Amino acid sequence: MKRLSCIIIDDEAIARKALEKYIVQVEELELLNTFRNGMEAKAWLSKNKVDLLFLDINMPYLNGLELLRVLKDNPPVIFTTAYSEHALESFEFNVIDYIVKPIPLERFLQSVNKALRFMELKSQAEEKFLVIKEDSSIVKIKIKDILYVEAMQNYVRIFTKTTSHLTLMALKELRRQLPENDFTQVHRSYLVQLTMVERLDREELIMGDHRIPISKRNKTRVTQLFRDL
Repeated sequence: MKRLSCIIIDDEAIARKALEKYIVQVEELELLNTFRNGMEAKAWLSKNKVDLLFLDINMPYLNGLELLRVLKDNPPVIFTTAYSEHALESFEFNVIDYIVKPIPLERFLQSVNKALRFMELKSQAEEKFLVIKEDSSIVKIKIKDILYVEAMQNYVRIFTKTTSHLTLMALKELRRQLPENDFTQVHRSYLVQLTMVERLDREELIMGDHRIPISKRNKTRVTQLFRDL
């Protein structure tokens, strides 16, 4: 596996230096740059790609969460922060881990191992599998087996032919990780793989025992897409 390129975004010089010291000791990581705030990082990321962000949250000008909201593509993130109250909110993004300062080397290495494992699974078959976090585990799901996805506040539940998985992520973020031509948003809270649909019945899509509502604004478009399959 190739080395993971990474950047540090933190307004505290001491914190940046500590992370730099840790990163250079890890053979699998390559530090490309460091930034004092989200605005500097945003300008750089508009022209460059990176595998992993080490990102603080409370920063001037543009904080860590705001930065992720304005980026077109969010790389995987390890949050490094002095505050724990943003943990739940942060997991609407592509978050590998959330670690609280001061960061011991052992805790840092645990996060890096999670990132390496996550990227390894993702690279094995990026077009065929969806890799998610479920509780403390990383789960690989065959995309062809996904029936639909339901948004549940800060979570999404992914339904397959045989089971379901719950992960802390926004529906819009999950949608970016699925093949655009295969999955269609049929309702504010539902994303469906139309090739898995057996029947369209008025305001619902039928897949075995599953009945998925179609919103009024999407009905004409979804009906046409289903007929064209």
